[in-house]
Amino acid sequence: MVTDTKEWAGELRFAADERPPGPACFVIGLQTAILASVPIVVVMTIVVRAAGQSDQYLSWAIFATMLIAGLTTIVQAVRVRGLGAGTLTVMGTSGAAIGVAVLALAAGGPALLGTLVVASALCQFTLAARLELLRHVITPVVSGTLMALVSVSVMPMGFAMLTRVPEGAPAAAAPTVTAVTLLAVVGLMLRSPRIMRAWTPVLAIAGGSLVALFFGIVDLGPVARAPWLGVPAVATPGLDLEFGPTFWVLLPGFLFVSFVITVRQVSDSVRMQRVSSREPRAVDFRRVQGGLGACAAGTLLAGVAGTLPGWPYAAGIALATGVGVAARRIGVWIGAFLVALAFVPKLTALVFSVPPPVLGAYIIVIFGVTFAEGMRVVFQQGVERLNATVAGLSFWVGAGIQFGAIFPEHFATPAARMLANGLTAGGLTVLLLNLFLALTGPRPHRVEMALDPDNLGKLDQFLVEFAARYRWGARARERLRAAAEEALLSLWRREEDGGGGHTPEGEAHAGEAEGRRLRVVARNLRRDAALEFTAATRTGNLENEMIHLESGPDPTSERDLSLRLLRHHASSVKHQQYHNVDILTVRVAKA
Repeated sequence: MVTDTKEWAGELRFAADERPPGPACFVIGLQTAILASVPIVVVMTIVVRAAGQSDQYLSWAIFATMLIAGLTTIVQAVRVRGLGAGTLTVMGTSGAAIGVAVLALAAGGPALLGTLVVASALCQFTLAARLELLRHVITPVVSGTLMALVSVSVMPMGFAMLTRVPEGAPAAAAPTVTAVTLLAVVGLMLRSPRIMRAWTPVLAIAGGSLVALFFGIVDLGPVARAPWLGVPAVATPGLDLEFGPTFWVLLPGFLFVSFVITVRQVSDSVRMQRVSSREPRAVDFRRVQGGLGACAAGTLLAGVAGTLPGWPYAAGIALATGVGVAARRIGVWIGAFLVALAFVPKLTALVFSVPPPVLGAYIIVIFGVTFAEGMRVVFQQGVERLNATVAGLSFWVGAGIQFGAIFPEHFATPAARMLANGLTAGGLTVLLLNLFLALTGPRPHRVEMALDPDNLGKLDQFLVEFAARYRWGARARERLRAAAEEALLSLWRREEDGGGGHTPEGEAHAGEAEGRRLRVVARNLRRDAALEFTAATRTGNLENEMIHLESGPDPTSERDLSLRLLRHHASSVKHQQYHNVDILTVRVAKA
């Protein structure tokens, strides 16, 4: 198996680089922008209401957030100076930041929130630059557990909103509105036709609001007074640069949220690449880095504006897999419409009039699904004892601290408040447990050399000693040696001939392979061995070249012969290309 192509979209109407007709771009772009604007406004309304901030700040925050979401959606589509994933990626407000944002606004207002979000952006830029270092950190267990912990930090606010109604409201108002909204959301998500599922937030919130209107707990006066077009007054005093105790108490939570956003952006970029092409292709992690860089740039702008960071919405993947449209050009239209909708204050006022029980019921369902999705990611390769232990313990540590069930008196001190958040405490737990497994797992064996076929003897001796140490059989040892030899030769030949002429960049670097260093790391696993080749190569992707072999290899090409032999001896080959390094991972079975 060369690469995972299960998510490949073979029924695309418009692939990433194709140009749909103008009318189709207009209709799809406008509809998607309207749908994306609803969760943006809802999330900002939830945060501002929970933190007790002013209506003026809410108007400014929604305006700035939609403007930034539109701009970053465009950048994701067109790629500007290396920023952007080059896919149809719809950006919006991060639901993962709701919990920590409420704490920041309540403690220090928009100025403190902005400073913490800027710090998160700097963290994201760093992660984007060295994304290859996270390949052993962003594991399914870590990313899935963090997703589940996001729901733990947000759910208490959703429950609290269920009973928040005006004084004098009928006793049946809150439970009835909550029940209707819950039934509407769940019913639409479970039984509505696919074409209607994207409208679930709009229809469910509208249904709950109609029932709330019947009970007289909806105030439509602000909607009537709001203009159709306008720009709200700036409602943030700038950044809080005092870096007081509150900043340091809240910073760990924001850094964990930044890590969650990174996981979400990386996962979305990888999946969008897989569903945006008519043919199976290897993931280009340089574009994944670009997508994360664009997300970080949007986070930086959000911090300067004093609002929440963004992350990718599922709208892009839904368009590609459900409608068959993955054209980047439509991403530009969606972004442009999001920018235009930011100048419509009446939309902001309309969503702001939605009563808290409706929003609370919507939060409970959506973040309940987020929890389930996180668990699916954790156990996507089966329920194993190690994964279950790490995920289960980390989740309940986070939940216990979030709900004040674990030594609450010890988390009341200023220093301990840094951990008195479910996402922070649970996230730290899962990272420490993951680090423990890495340190106590299979011992890595390393060797470094120049990327040159003259070093085949040194590599072969290294693997012979490795196989002898773990008592590999003769046939498995020969398979291991042969796979490693073909991997080194394939990397070297691609550097020598510029990737076979497929990659123009390679022409400028032909003949430079002997100047590059190669590091090989071998790990003995339960059923196989993993060989990791790390080199600063700059040519095409080996996985893609292996896929092209299916359409007819060149029998006279030494490069194609090496690829065929490598595919024969290895059980899997994975080639990850980053801006500063290439990592080729080859697995060889023991049996």
